[in-house]
Amino acid sequence: MQLTLSKMASIGMLATALLAGVMMQSAALAAPSTMVTTQQLVQETRVDQQRAHVSAFLDRAEVQSLLEARGVDVADAQARIASLTASELATLAAQIDTLPAGEGALETLIFVLVVFMLLDIAGVTDIFPGL
Repeated sequence: MQLTLSKMASIGMLATALLAGVMMQSAALAAPSTMVTTQQLVQETRVDQQRAHVSAFLDRAEVQSLLEARGVDVADAQARIASLTASELATLAAQIDTLPAGEGALETLIFVLVVFMLLDIAGVTDIFPGL
């Protein structure tokens, strides 16, 4: 009888060891394999914000009409934006933010001023009495 008790005890210990091993392995599989740093998390958030910013720019009606006027399909443009790398997206988002809103306004003002000066010199108008 003593032999069977020792066999039963060893089988119980073996079963306990196997159960503990399975539990430890499943806990190890559930844990993430790598830690995410704060810098990585900030970078991912920044990329998401830049992608949303560029997409919002493409969603504007005047931008879509200009794209269509140049023969660019808006859906293709949005697909290309979705496939950009983080560095390409950062460059594009920075360019959108730095583009002049009233491009050409200074040139138009100078052109009008030159036209008025020429008309004044020709005697058609008297805007600049000193000329």
